[in-house]
Amino acid sequence: KQWYQRRVAITAGGYNTRWTVERLRDIVPAVPAYHYDLAVVWFGCNDAVVKGVTAQHVPQQEYSRNLTQIVWKLVECVGIQPNNLLVLTPPCVDEVMLKEAFPDSRTNEIMREYADLALTVARDRGCESADLFSLFSKHAPEGLFTDGLHLSKRGHELVAEVVTKFLSHRVAETLPIPDWKDCNES
Repeated sequence: KQWYQRRVAITAGGYNTRWTVERLRDIVPAVPAYHYDLAVVWFGCNDAVVKGVTAQHVPQQEYSRNLTQIVWKLVECVGIQPNNLLVLTPPCVDEVMLKEAFPDSRTNEIMREYADLALTVARDRGCESADLFSLFSKHAPEGLFTDGLHLSKRGHELVAEVVTKFLSHRVAETLPIPDWKDCNES
């Protein structure tokens, strides 16, 4: 469904919140001075890697501070209303698959802790949130990942459903365009 146009996409695959905060001063001024209605922020999977496994690890307190700073920058500097900013938690992982692809890198216990921190940041800043950890856990992780961490087509579909639900409520409020069936023939 093509009902909302993406104007700016800042994708930082493999990034954690520390590296993103370090680059915020470069990213945000580089965004053209348009009006932005909505934003989705999704961090935590890389931050939650077990310390010493990769350089991506960010301790929980720093993750919370960094995520708060990212949200603050979008609200205060870009002008997005907090209720129009969706914070996604990291999902659970498939620990069985993960042991083969990325041994000893993440556990669901740790992922839950980072998910809870993301929910707290969203609540404290007045933002919307979606608990992907719980959603993915309900669907049982089998089939949601390609390697225990990275999402499969079905995993991406679940995230798309969450984001679409968030956007559909906001688009109706920010872009009050009537359905074509409600227009007159003239």
